[in-house]
Amino acid sequence: MIETDRDLFIRELRELYHIERELEELQSGLADAATDEDFFMAHSERTTDQLARLEPIFDAIEAESAPVENPTLEGLRTDREELVADLQDPILGDLVETELGRGIERLELTKLETLLTLADRMDLPTVIVDPLRQTKIEAENGLERIRELPV
Repeated sequence: MIETDRDLFIRELRELYHIERELEELQSGLADAATDEDFFMAHSERTTDQLARLEPIFDAIEAESAPVENPTLEGLRTDREELVADLQDPILGDLVETELGRGIERLELTKLETLLTLADRMDLPTVIVDPLRQTKIEAENGLERIRELPV
């Protein structure tokens, strides 16, 4: 039950944690499927760093890091799988993979914006806010890099 800003913060943090963990697993598949493998492998390293940044936040707020599934992420993944199964042209596959990448980055940004708004409302310390801000900057940069990919 979500009754307070803190409850919502924990829920959003758990969803973001789930998104990052799923993305970490998904990265190698995206790299294999796309012709620009380097982009997805570099993003995989950033995802690992972002996970490492999120984990101490759970300790700082004294909450379990139990991930909560995000239905939007599941929808993006399902849509991608259906499209990839039907594709015949690898160049179209690149477009599908970049579409998924944009969707995930936007989902991350939305979660991070909500978390930062809640952190501000709750006047949380910089030990919590700074890692979220850094992750948001990386997600914004990741979205920009995806936009620049040739497809």
